[in-house]
Amino acid sequence: MDHRKLHELDGQWVRIIDGEGLAFEGRCELDDAEYCLHKYGRAEDALNIDNWLFYGSDIQKAEAVEPGDVGLWMGKPLHRMRLDPEPFAMIDAGEKTIELRLYDEKRRSIQAGDVIRFESTADDTDVLYALVEGLRFFASFDELYQALPLTACGYTEEEAGTASPRDMDRYYSPEAQRKWGVVGIELSLL
Repeated sequence: MDHRKLHELDGQWVRIIDGEGLAFEGRCELDDAEYCLHKYGRAEDALNIDNWLFYGSDIQKAEAVEPGDVGLWMGKPLHRMRLDPEPFAMIDAGEKTIELRLYDEKRRSIQAGDVIRFESTADDTDVLYALVEGLRFFASFDELYQALPLTACGYTEEEAGTASPRDMDRYYSPEAQRKWGVVGIELSLL
């Protein structure tokens, strides 16, 4: 890819098609040839999306796109979600492997095999990518809390004994929970 085009994309939300035809989306930063030579041993301009490096000669296509809630990562559908710092850190540490959400219109597009890009509410440049391993559907958080291991849902061993489905009321109203139902999204970090 032309190095002028790479410079034009610096700092934008982009969609990249790599040499294998896989699609990736995210905010990119330009790593110039001098930096790449020093850091990676290859003197070529590259676009960096969340520490994934795409050298200009390895890019089939790159274009600026509008960020959305759904995009592409490694050719798989990519969903964006924001998390408070504590659950974000627990997913990063491998302690939280199930994300609890309302099963509303936004989450109904998620399927096993998709990718979720989690952004920390403290710093939206702090991101994690997780593969959706499975989805567990329930009519209410009451049912979900009975069926799933709460330590995998973000509670510590100490907290699990006193955990309550009402804890989710701070995120989703009881009316919305009744209307949409809820989902436990089983994850593995990429």
